[in-house]
Amino acid sequence: MRRKRTILIFPGQGSQYVGMGRELYDGFALVREIYDEASQILGYDIAELCFKKHTFGKFMHKADLNKTIYTQPAVLTMSYACYRVLEETCKECNVDLNVSLLAGHSLGEYTALLVSEAMDFKTTLSLVHKRASLMTEWGKSYPGAGLMAVVDKGRELDNDKICALCKNFGVFITLNNTKSQIVVGGSKKRLAEMSTELKKEGLLSTMLKVEGPFHTPIMKPAADKFKRELEKCEIDIASKPIMANVTTEAIVDPNHIREELYTQIFNVVNWRGIIERIISKGENLFIEVGPKQILSNMIKDIDPSVTILNMEDVESLERTVKEITKLRGV
Repeated sequence: MRRKRTILIFPGQGSQYVGMGRELYDGFALVREIYDEASQILGYDIAELCFKKHTFGKFMHKADLNKTIYTQPAVLTMSYACYRVLEETCKECNVDLNVSLLAGHSLGEYTALLVSEAMDFKTTLSLVHKRASLMTEWGKSYPGAGLMAVVDKGRELDNDKICALCKNFGVFITLNNTKSQIVVGGSKKRLAEMSTELKKEGLLSTMLKVEGPFHTPIMKPAADKFKRELEKCEIDIASKPIMANVTTEAIVDPNHIREELYTQIFNVVNWRGIIERIISKGENLFIEVGPKQILSNMIKDIDPSVTILNMEDVESLERTVKEITKLRGV
């Protein structure tokens, strides 16, 4: 029987919630070390940001965690801490994690690169902080622009139809997530007009709470500024291939990594394309590492037969290590 390949996947913005990572922080010294290092790099207490609910008069509160500038570093830190705990626990249990590929959704691509050792933690977190700052800054320059999810529950969306509508209304596809969900971005006024048209077709659409038209050509000036930051960073050859958001190609080379992180800011994140490409190559075990199970649910929509585990707390850690042990025949 052929052994399943293990694919680690890392979530992006939108997976955050107050309290994420608290159980791991309390239970593992290595997690506390990661959060302490993150706080030193960022200049604020990221554990307090992630764990504490809003208290009147406090600087950090729940709303802050949902702001891009805080969300992106927080999700990266929590996801990386999850991976390190999973890795250490597997070693202690003599279980071979045997990772073949890595992939991350938008921001999650940075976690994948960190885990692949293409960049160290300080470099990755600093880049994510800068990325979040630039995306927020440029998003504020376009208050009339945003993102909208288009959904056809239980059925596959007609991509050609959505592309034609985007062209008609002067908006852009930003996230090709699953068979039944695509996100589009651009002028909120035009998105609202498109929403009316979609309703006539029996399709659902929802405006997303984001701080800008992320992954649209409108973000290119922010990407151009970010490119200068990428050029200054030390990036190594990745130890494991990462499936690129934009091209859906497996990349390891520093030049390809820089190009991907630059173009990703103003181009479509083709998550569905990545997953379908991985699935086409044979039997796989997907493990979602980080808060919530948004990517797991997306993959189930793409192919319900795929085996998916997740790791975000002690319960899911134990369940995942047990399942890997069983699959490996240890």
